[in-house]
Amino acid sequence: MNAIKKSMSGIRATEDLKKNTLQYLLKKQEKKTVHRSIPVLKYALAAACLLLLIGTGGYSVYRQPVSYISIDVNPSLEIGINRFGRVVTAEAYNEDGQDLLLNVSLRNIPYIQAINKLLEEEASLGFLKDDSLLVFTVITANSYSMIEELSAIEFYRDYETLIYSSDAHCMEEAHRHEMSFGKYRAYQELSLYDESITVEACHDMTMGEIHNRIETCAGHQGGNGSQHHEEHHGGTNHTN
Repeated sequence: MNAIKKSMSGIRATEDLKKNTLQYLLKKQEKKTVHRSIPVLKYALAAACLLLLIGTGGYSVYRQPVSYISIDVNPSLEIGINRFGRVVTAEAYNEDGQDLLLNVSLRNIPYIQAINKLLEEEASLGFLKDDSLLVFTVITANSYSMIEELSAIEFYRDYETLIYSSDAHCMEEAHRHEMSFGKYRAYQELSLYDESITVEACHDMTMGEIHNRIETCAGHQGGNGSQHHEEHHGGTNHTN
């Protein structure tokens, strides 16, 4: 507006004419500004909507687990891991596991970091001892890569550790019995040797106790039972 007034200061005309001309020019300028703003506003709104849709879809992808790890000592927990390798779910399947999740937050951090954090807490609370058996059971499209990463953690070397792979059907069955799929897989293996064993009995057993029963039964039967899983041994004291 100041520029328009300044441009008219040297014009010889009546003040009324100048005033009317100034008003006319201002109205024209306002119309141009509005017309220019409408397309810009439309594009801005469209971009905002697109970003919102991308953001919503991206969050949906982020929070969707694509792999799972059951971590069992006596505390039994499962973590769900998204395609970016971060923990997006954490569930406890016994009281000790529930106590752990009250003390440690695992979500939205890389899963190896989460596992180390969890096991440190288990050790500090006395759940993980020198004679404990630590069992990882994985459900993932690329079990070899995940097993390699689990095998590299410090706790794998410091404790007697087993790593198994499982599948979604086992997890579904386990959850029907309110049990982690890692512990349920151990129950299934024990049931191959001892038909009298029940899921309820295994609920109250540590992983060490279940595996001691498996080894005892397998040794008694000559080790002829079939095992439908992939097994990896770790730790310093484990014997086959």
